[in-house]
Amino acid sequence: MRSPKLRRIIPRPAIPMSVLLGAISLTLQAAEISVAPASAGAEQPLPAALKAAAEGDVLVLKPGTYREAVVIDKRLTLKGEPGAVLDGTKPLQADWQPAGTDLPGVQTCTLPTQPAGLLLDGRFIAELRYDRAQKAGDWHWKTLLKKGPPLSGFNEIKALWIWHPKEKRAYVRLPDGITPVAAKLTFIPLDQPILSVKGASGVVIENLELTGGAVSISIGEGANQTQVRNCRIRSYEDTGIGISGGASQCTVENCEITRGSLEEWMPSMEHNRANYEIWRIHKDVGKYDRVGINLIRAGVGNRILNNRLDRVFDGICIGDYKAESLDDPLPDATHGKGTLIAGNVIENTRDSGIELGVGCVEVEVKENTLRRTHGGFRFKVPRIGPVFIHHNRLIDGSPFNFWFSMDSSPAEGYIYHNTIVGRKPALALHVEKGKRDFSVPKWHFLNNLLVTREGYLDEPDKGTAVDFTSAHNVSLKGASPWPGDATKDQGSRYGVTITLDENGAPAADSAAVDAGLDLGSYWNGKPLPGAGKGSFKGAAPDAGAVEVR
Repeated sequence: MRSPKLRRIIPRPAIPMSVLLGAISLTLQAAEISVAPASAGAEQPLPAALKAAAEGDVLVLKPGTYREAVVIDKRLTLKGEPGAVLDGTKPLQADWQPAGTDLPGVQTCTLPTQPAGLLLDGRFIAELRYDRAQKAGDWHWKTLLKKGPPLSGFNEIKALWIWHPKEKRAYVRLPDGITPVAAKLTFIPLDQPILSVKGASGVVIENLELTGGAVSISIGEGANQTQVRNCRIRSYEDTGIGISGGASQCTVENCEITRGSLEEWMPSMEHNRANYEIWRIHKDVGKYDRVGINLIRAGVGNRILNNRLDRVFDGICIGDYKAESLDDPLPDATHGKGTLIAGNVIENTRDSGIELGVGCVEVEVKENTLRRTHGGFRFKVPRIGPVFIHHNRLIDGSPFNFWFSMDSSPAEGYIYHNTIVGRKPALALHVEKGKRDFSVPKWHFLNNLLVTREGYLDEPDKGTAVDFTSAHNVSLKGASPWPGDATKDQGSRYGVTITLDENGAPAADSAAVDAGLDLGSYWNGKPLPGAGKGSFKGAAPDAGAVEVR
């Protein structure tokens, strides 16, 4: 193994002398450690370099591929030079054989343990779960391997595989003309992150590329103030970047994330039932969601800023699958408290763009762009609040834009100064579990610009109370959710002409100009975030995410 090169970093002296002596005292203990990839068959150098590094050291990864899963458990910086890649996969070398006459086109091999993912040419093949695909019929695992989903066959999903726990075998159906023997198949041997941070505060991860992990980066217990920035995640099977274990005051910034799946999709404003079978494969008989940035049982004060997520399953989520009904106790009201989600671009999601659940205490979601998302903003039972959702742009979402689901939301919430463009209604109240009448009495929908061909509110489900507060929204079409009731939806305008420029700003003579309500004292006598003094220039705020100048 090549020994790491150490270069002591001592900054240029500063004045006064006391500051100089203090700086030298600190920096003499820091080092920049250069790490290069191992040659074929050699021991990987990164774990050894991490073990040898001292608190505060900087590890610089030279260009090349590092095939190892590592844990950072001390305060240091890990950064990559251009071309440095952490790869969680290994070549799959197996004795592939035809699966038999009852599974034409399917190949099988012995695999003693279940892989965490299977890839063809670096792209994930959709996995069927043996325990979830036992029901007889079109969605039984054998039928799916033979024919694909009933409407689309293999036109949309492209390929499928499954691990049989009783036989200790893998079965795979690849695209026509491709065999496992000739294909470049790789697998993830263990269901663990490529890069984990735990038990250490102040870790910095930057300028790295990660590919082929079950989880790319995991920020866990004790990993407060971790910073992940300028990283590129080009494929993952479960989670791109996860924050959990109560980790607080962490920042994920300027990262690019895509799931890297073999199937491709282009969400459409028209419901395509054949293409929708991609969603069904994962949700009904597969591994459920795949989240780009996931905060589950995370701590307080985390920041998700200016990231780009494209072709992920879900974009950015705050929640806990154990608390998606009011019948479930809230594990901890502080989970996710004070989270800021701002400036992100989320495109082409198979499911939700942003999901919000658990306590949602003092959460702010602002200035994000969601384009061609399946679920837009999905609310999975926010309990407490306040949550502030403002100055976001939602473009061509289908079938939902702002979507309350799962159960009633008793949280205090404010949705204001957002622009929604496309066909589908701006707001939907659709309950999945149906355990009780649905209610959102503490939510406020204010100063939004609705350039949607189907108007404001989707037809509510039976038993749904349309009991939120609404005012000063401007809508291309539709009518008030409370027709004939002049006490509700005051100041809103319907059936007006609205044109937007490429930046989402309405024309200077638009009906949106000066149409909003001054929110400078709306929140218990205080301004809502982003709506304080100086937030608008005219007689009143403009409706929507962009103020006309």
